[in-house]
Amino acid sequence: MATQRKSRRHYSRNYWKRHVKAHRESGLTRAEYCRQQNISYHALTYWQKKFGNHSTPLPALVPVPVDKILRPPVNDQGAGVKIILNSAVVIEVSEHFSPKALRQVLSVLERR
Repeated sequence: MATQRKSRRHYSRNYWKRHVKAHRESGLTRAEYCRQQNISYHALTYWQKKFGNHSTPLPALVPVPVDKILRPPVNDQGAGVKIILNSAVVIEVSEHFSPKALRQVLSVLERR
């Protein structure tokens, strides 16, 4: 009986592995693929997560030239506040800053 259970589990895993691969190669949305194959949307989602294969590609990272961002303003009268997080990240707030913008920047940094 134990061997029978093991083979069922093995079949189930391989069955879903084939569906995950076929869905990824199909170009269809998960819902469309599941309708066409008459399989459970939620089960396919579970197995995609389990196998680490996601149908939607992760967003690409875009390089940002840091030297242009950190270049000080030409007519700098001196910053009211200067925050140095490390050698690559410096935040300068002039005396005419926007409190709303500063809150947004700090909020983003807190989530990192």
